Amino acid sequence: MRQYLRPAAIPFVLAAALLVLLVPSSVRAVDSTPPAWVAQVSASADLVSSNVAALSDPASTQEELPGLGHKFELFFAMHDDQDPQNPTNDVISVLTTPAYPAGIGVAYRDLPPGIKITALTDQLNLKYLFPARSCGGGSPRIQLRIDTLGDGTVKRNLFGYAGHTGFGGGCLTGVWDIIDMTDGVPFRWDGTQVGCGYMNWQGLVTCVNTLYPNHRILSGSLVDDSCSFSTLSCGQAYYDLLTIENRTLENRQDTVLNNK
Repeated sequence: MRQYLRPAAIPFVLAAALLVLLVPSSVRAVDSTPPAWVAQVSASADLVSSNVAALSDPASTQEELPGLGHKFELFFAMHDDQDPQNPTNDVISVLTTPAYPAGIGVAYRDLPPGIKITALTDQLNLKYLFPARSCGGGSPRIQLRIDTLGDGTVKRNLFGYAGHTGFGGGCLTGVWDIIDMTDGVPFRWDGTQVGCGYMNWQGLVTCVNTLYPNHRILSGSLVDDSCSFSTLSCGQAYYDLLTIENRTLENRQDTVLNNK
């Protein structure tokens, strides 16, 4: 037996349909269930942010020439290295272990006085080589520190998981691979700390600009810290051509080793 809408209900149905069409698909409610490690990443990220902020030496990372931007500051087990497949190529690397923070690696870039998230579109890239390991537990990731109100009172993190599928899946092992972190891969970005859910880059930009029009992105980091709760992320990793806004890590002139 066919069911028909009562005339009085039609305007409400049309309004609901119009609302769905107006909201971009990338910022609608996410159906996918996030992995169990997501909560651990959020807690670890807060520790990384607080530790790095306390240890950072901004004076050592000052740009050499106007327009180059601040250098990348290497923390904990992250250090300068050579490409195992091409010794003439400067890279950075980390051997991750369950120890914290000695067994994690961070490459941090300060972005004073802060920029809008839109400025990072097509400006977040990562090249990686895993000889034997893979991605796991949210590592590696690009971590953006955001001042949501633009006045220094509320600081949170946005996470972008490396890989070719959502939530950091589809990483390659044994070959160099390069990722555009602002591509359209669904669920690459985790905006749960600011109420934006899991989405692609375009959805995250729309959500942040809508909810926090006065926001500032204060810093960007490459973080590899999940070995303690995900064995897939334990082991040797090499990173190259890390781009965060207006600087790309190409050689040792782009890095400063923090020994604190």
